[in-house]
Amino acid sequence: MTPTLRRWASFTLSRAAPRDHRDRRARGLFQGTASALMARVLAICVSVISVPLTIGYLGNERYGAWVTIVSVVTFLSITDFGLAGSLTNAIGKAQAEEDHARGQRLVSSALLMLSLIASVILIAAVMLAPRIAALLFPNLQSPVARAEIVPAVMIALSIFALNLPLFVSSRVLAAHQESALANVWNIMASLGNLAALLVVIWFRGGLPWLVFGCFGFGLAANIACAVWLFGIHKPWLRPSLASVDPAFVKILFSDGWKFFVIGVGWMVNWQTDNMVIAHFLGAAQVTPYAVTFSLFAIATGLQTLAYPNLWPAYTEAYAQRDYEWIRKTLRSNFKFSFFTATAIVVFLTIFGGEIIRLWAGAAAVPPFSVIVWMALWRLMLSTLLVGSCLLNATGHLKGMTIYGTATAVLNLALSILLAKIYGITGVIAATVIAFAVANYLPTFLEVRSVLRKCAH
Repeated sequence: MTPTLRRWASFTLSRAAPRDHRDRRARGLFQGTASALMARVLAICVSVISVPLTIGYLGNERYGAWVTIVSVVTFLSITDFGLAGSLTNAIGKAQAEEDHARGQRLVSSALLMLSLIASVILIAAVMLAPRIAALLFPNLQSPVARAEIVPAVMIALSIFALNLPLFVSSRVLAAHQESALANVWNIMASLGNLAALLVVIWFRGGLPWLVFGCFGFGLAANIACAVWLFGIHKPWLRPSLASVDPAFVKILFSDGWKFFVIGVGWMVNWQTDNMVIAHFLGAAQVTPYAVTFSLFAIATGLQTLAYPNLWPAYTEAYAQRDYEWIRKTLRSNFKFSFFTATAIVVFLTIFGGEIIRLWAGAAAVPPFSVIVWMALWRLMLSTLLVGSCLLNATGHLKGMTIYGTATAVLNLALSILLAKIYGITGVIAATVIAFAVANYLPTFLEVRSVLRKCAH
């Protein structure tokens, strides 16, 4: 075993107490990423099993509707108004200073605000589900799909609302660099999702039952995680009304609105593709795009898995002025991300079409032009994630609110325009063009500015 691999194995498997802050950060990073990789491998296995089963059971149109509903729910994660991001940074700083009382007030204040937001979403889900369904799916052809779509949308939005306050648990674990524990709960949720899918197919349930089963297992896992976290693992952080502090609500929202704007931008860039395709090209066209998008996500998989573990590590190091660790970690992360993404993208560009045909069927195979643009997007994203992680973790948010918003507006406008001309190829091309024009250079200019500050 090489010294590097031996060091990684030590960080990942060791149960001994960490020697210092750097050792604890490294251990949290490697254990969190390794467990996230296990969770992702399981999720991929579940996807490999579930995608052909779901497409075969629902058909292209209803499967496209299912994917679009998932995209909408993911998009709605911005409705936390940036509280998840600001809570991660605030608890990370409290953890660096070992201030448990401050941590409890932050958790209690965030949980109350998220609960109020969730109540509004729950009411809106019940009242507006028919209108939302009509807006997202104006061209459904199947009578079965038209009958199922409103209850499916209502169930998805309701479960999302109930889940929203529970996001606090994963943020607390991440801030304490214990994402590995959160990933255990994610693994249980993935297994539950597969079980729910198989049960729905066995009993010939429709799209609403599929939504209820898959989303419901995630909700159950999050409830169990919260009970364990605040009841057993970290009872000193247990939220209470007495610990809610208006001053801490203000602190959370002072950065929260910036995270909210940034989150809106990323969600527009990340999740509106399926919505644009469903609206302008029909739900059936979502299938080849979504399957190809999922396949190419492997190229940035490791960076995506490391991101939530790097974030609190950067936050703590920045609070403790450990700038040497930040520079060294960023440099290593950039090289690793770019070279691994390049290798995977080249392979998928050559063999992606055949892989999709064997995996999801001939109807899910996209034009080769979609594969090429997906490859370009993943190469760009592999390094963008490196820069944005540092900026988020150190609280350098203002620039991202500006050029992130510009990118989102440009991307959505181009997606609609190019979808009408080039079909699904135009949608992914719009993403690449928008980021190349408005986002890539500003991100790394700001990263360079942060590193210069760290040098003084």
